[in-house]
Amino acid sequence: MSIHVIRKSNIRDLESTLDLFIKVTDLMLEHNVDQWNYDYPNEESIRQDIASGNHYIMAENDIIIGTIVLDSNQDEQYKSVHWNTRNKDVLVIHRLGVLPQSQGQGIATRLCQFAEEYGRENGYKTIRLDAYAGNKISNGLYEKVGYQRANGYCYFRKKAIPFYCYDKRIMKS
Repeated sequence: MSIHVIRKSNIRDLESTLDLFIKVTDLMLEHNVDQWNYDYPNEESIRQDIASGNHYIMAENDIIIGTIVLDSNQDEQYKSVHWNTRNKDVLVIHRLGVLPQSQGQGIATRLCQFAEEYGRENGYKTIRLDAYAGNKISNGLYEKVGYQRANGYCYFRKKAIPFYCYDKRIMKS
């Protein structure tokens, strides 16, 4: 894989990011993974991510090949999860996606490494995330890069299948 720079997104990245999410959703639905649909993630959520300054992308020739949102926003359901780490300084990963034709090249792993570097540089001690239980690929990725499943689940967008919760300590308490 060639070296790609991860950078903060801007409004010019909106269309390419939306295209990535549509293509990722297409691929997941082809494989009966009902994690995302065409209502989420959508243009409005991408606009909000860009405006918040928490959306990062990896691009190749002006095409977004990877995307990740990093912030400290924890869903209300996270309060009922028994996390492996009890830190208050928590960074949360949202909407990590890789363009289908770029999958299998280590891009998702690199985005996770970026999240950890970002977290350490900004004083976070732990990273949390949730991953759709029906998506074996994303769950395998998070486990491979050292995230531990917490005791508890989240349910989003009226899905019958839960989202597993993961965390990883990135700095000593």
